[in-house]
Amino acid sequence: MFNSQSKMPIISTAIYGVISLMAFVLLFANIDTDNMSGIFVVLVAMPWTIIFAPLIESFGIESMILNALFMAVGVIINALLIYIFFSFITRKK
Repeated sequence: MFNSQSKMPIISTAIYGVISLMAFVLLFANIDTDNMSGIFVVLVAMPWTIIFAPLIESFGIESMILNALFMAVGVIINALLIYIFFSFITRKK
């Protein structure tokens, strides 16, 4: 009746998701007033921001939406990795 699997992967991924969502909200809420409003999104999406930076520059387009989309992809990859990591650690044998 009850699933004995640990809830840790879901909880940790949800916490990361909330932090990431707050970073995106800060990005778009302060976009006109603060030039550094995207720093939290960049930090949350690490290391993919470093990997995607040359790809973004190769397009030669200065678009906030394009940058935000690449950061969202980085956040999604990180969320999947967090879920897989905690699933592996809490797996029962």
